[in-house]
Amino acid sequence: MQNQTATSNKIPLRRRLLYIGFIYVVFLLLLLSVEIITRATMTRVESLDMFVNTVQQKMQVAGLQQSTIFEGDPLLLWRLKPNLDHAYWDFTVVSTNAQSFRADYPIGAKPAGTFRIVCLGDSVTFGYRVPPAWPERPKDYNPEWQPFPMLLEKELRKANPNRSIEVFPMAVPGYTSHQGLAWLRHDISYLQPDMVIASFGWNDASLSDAPDREAIDTRWSPVAIRWLIDHSQAFTHATRWLRSRNSAAAVVRTPVPRVSQQEYIDNFNAIVRLAKDHGAAVIVIGAPYRDSFTNPPEAQLMTQYRAWLKSEMQQSQMPYLEILELTEAAGTVNQGFFGELIHPNHIGHRLMASELLKLMSQRHLLGDMNVPVFVP
Repeated sequence: MQNQTATSNKIPLRRRLLYIGFIYVVFLLLLLSVEIITRATMTRVESLDMFVNTVQQKMQVAGLQQSTIFEGDPLLLWRLKPNLDHAYWDFTVVSTNAQSFRADYPIGAKPAGTFRIVCLGDSVTFGYRVPPAWPERPKDYNPEWQPFPMLLEKELRKANPNRSIEVFPMAVPGYTSHQGLAWLRHDISYLQPDMVIASFGWNDASLSDAPDREAIDTRWSPVAIRWLIDHSQAFTHATRWLRSRNSAAAVVRTPVPRVSQQEYIDNFNAIVRLAKDHGAAVIVIGAPYRDSFTNPPEAQLMTQYRAWLKSEMQQSQMPYLEILELTEAAGTVNQGFFGELIHPNHIGHRLMASELLKLMSQRHLLGDMNVPVFVP
């Protein structure tokens, strides 16, 4: 009799599932209501403002002027906005495609027969102030003055008219090798590059309140939290409120390089391994820097980082390109190749394209393709 009573009181599985489903639906409707009310009654908070926290990063990408071309990214903190059409930013005219690359064609899964070169880097590879434009006449610039990825694409297509060739910058101002490696890991299987050209330097060596391994944590849990911030205004406002309560307890820290010298080498080694594991050739470029007398401590860091990278790449017999005219070793005579201390101008980018093509030819990195001689 007791067993019969227990059996009769047992709730059927279907009904239990209905109860659980009802609870979840009510919970989701409650969350949706909170989200709708938050969006209707409170000022929108951009994810870029939530993700970019250090003073140094805010100066580069989250100011009133800088944020016109950047948006928040859960993995990398910031990225270029998609579909920019000749946006003016810091003496640079910027256009992007739907995938947020600085390219004038869509970049998706690689078409059959296409040879694709991905140029992984920072504002140098992006083409900061190439071509230069001025606030009073932002449309008055020379379209022939292009960053080296565009120059490579143009010359290779000209020399191989029957081949489909893509060369584009996978590069964003302010990025370090830490971000570049995380981005490449995320997208390399989709992009399927035949060659990766990698260059980072100044951002890695620059000082920050927190190193990138802490400020840009790329593990799944911090990325998931940032994803929620990016998609929910209610979660964003709650997070901002919690941060404001904890701000008084913030500790003043001694500035450190965003990426240490050892991490810098480790990141490049990981980029090289990743590219090779996916069947891509690799070229590593030593970071440009104009002279050693404008900012001696910074120049010394650039020299050290570049020397370590050169030694590591030579030991592993990886194609490495260091252009003397674009380093502080030629600081007394290389003014004409730079727009300012850090970034080559359009002449410097022509030199980079020329030297890259020479290296590709010498190391037979393009297979049966014709490699043109490009005079800078």
